[in-house]
Amino acid sequence: MAPKKRSSSPAPKPKAKAKAKEEPAPDPKALLEKEAEETFDRYEDGGIVKLSAFAECIRAVNIKKCQVFGDEPGPIIKEHWKNCGGFSKKEIDKAGFVAWWPTFMEFVDAEVAKRDAEDAAREAEKKAKADEKAKRFEGDGIWYIPLDDLKSAMDEAHKKGKTPLIIDNTEGQRAEAFFLYTSAYIVECKKMIMDKAKNKEATVESILEEERDRFFRASCFKRGQTVVFRLANSALDVKGSWSSEAFPIMKLLDATEVKKVLGNEQAENFKGSPFMAMCKEEEDKLEHTCMGVNENFRVIAITQFKEEDYSGFLENMFPLDLCQVIKINVT
Repeated sequence: MAPKKRSSSPAPKPKAKAKAKEEPAPDPKALLEKEAEETFDRYEDGGIVKLSAFAECIRAVNIKKCQVFGDEPGPIIKEHWKNCGGFSKKEIDKAGFVAWWPTFMEFVDAEVAKRDAEDAAREAEKKAKADEKAKRFEGDGIWYIPLDDLKSAMDEAHKKGKTPLIIDNTEGQRAEAFFLYTSAYIVECKKMIMDKAKNKEATVESILEEERDRFFRASCFKRGQTVVFRLANSALDVKGSWSSEAFPIMKLLDATEVKKVLGNEQAENFKGSPFMAMCKEEEDKLEHTCMGVNENFRVIAITQFKEEDYSGFLENMFPLDLCQVIKINVT
């Protein structure tokens, strides 16, 4: 006789786990009271806290809150020693300390919030100024900047591979004055034109060779000078005759060519650069093929022509396509 089949009844379902009881939220008042008692126990001596320990307590809070009261919270210590009754009693017991602590911590939290809000406001103002400043350096048109931002504008032009051409119509030519009274190397373009006109024996080549010699005596490449082509109210014909192998103004005004030889790591580029032929002395050739040109070396030009006139006077003679035009505004 065949055995009976067992019934295939479903296995009993596992009992659902009982939900864990949620812990009640801690009572902030109780936590603060506990903190007050623990703090008192840390600084008490014989069941009381004297002024020296009270001051130590507040200094510890100040350090914890990142100097919210400054480097030395002396005035805060004095004020709260008086508030808790310590000034009159010369001491404070546990009951008095525990009663004072919540008020003090409320004051601390308010000061922290105030400081953080002020820090946030300063950061927002700083960012707004940075954003506004960055907008001045956008695009290829004329950048209009205050004199204080000239260095930043020069750096931004250098980054984009352009030579700054500064329009300086300020009273007393303040941008020119800045460079004249610093260690900048000034190339007096108008003077070169006048020297050629006054001396029939002088040639463009000889004048540029003299400028080259002066350039190297000033160690412009080695020292990382800022070279300023001071156009004044003249138009030096750089595209035509005023650029030579001895003093290649056209190449010096080309920021991309200059950037290729800046720094020790690019010294090998100097040998094949247009600046190699400038070196009359073998010593200069050796130095710059080994060390390159000081990475701080920069070239700029300054004109006194007005904004509406500079292009008409310069476009056929000066390489405006290599330049970032910067207009100095004085408000």
